[in-house]
Amino acid sequence: MHLAEDGPQAEAGSAPPEASAAPTARHCVAELAPVNAGARTSEMKQGGCYSSFAAAMAAATDNTVTLSSESSPESVGESDLVAAATRVIGIDYDGRFYGGSSYIWYARNIYGCYGGRSYTANMPGSFNNRLTSTRGFNGCTRNTSYSGFFQTGFWVRCFPNCLYIGDFMNNQTSSKRWAR
Repeated sequence: MHLAEDGPQAEAGSAPPEASAAPTARHCVAELAPVNAGARTSEMKQGGCYSSFAAAMAAATDNTVTLSSESSPESVGESDLVAAATRVIGIDYDGRFYGGSSYIWYARNIYGCYGGRSYTANMPGSFNNRLTSTRGFNGCTRNTSYSGFFQTGFWVRCFPNCLYIGDFMNNQTSSKRWAR
């Protein structure tokens, strides 16, 4: 069994990078519960951030999905997630074509968006207004990004993926909704 190679990193308080260093991608995870009737958002538990995508995916799936250390956010597919103990419902990216830093959203059930389940979330502060591309998994074929919190404002819907969400919504997402 492959365990996450590094632990969660703090969202703030890191030392500033050296002037010559290229920015390092960070990969964060959060657990969502299906949204309850009448609730504005799903219950969310932030799971931390990691320096490698493989470590973030291991954390999001209770170490049941092991990706090679060279795996990049754009390389993961639905078939990679079949054996997961949890259900990855979406991955958001701050770069085009599923590149750059990522945010992995997962649910602790066997259904994902199947069976009428849907999930909503306000973007965590570290990823607010940074989304550029997005992917939906495990039956979450309607992957919607909103400019306002609590699924308000302008929006764009991906069925389930968008290599680029377009100039209109690029770096404008403050909340999300995943549904079948």
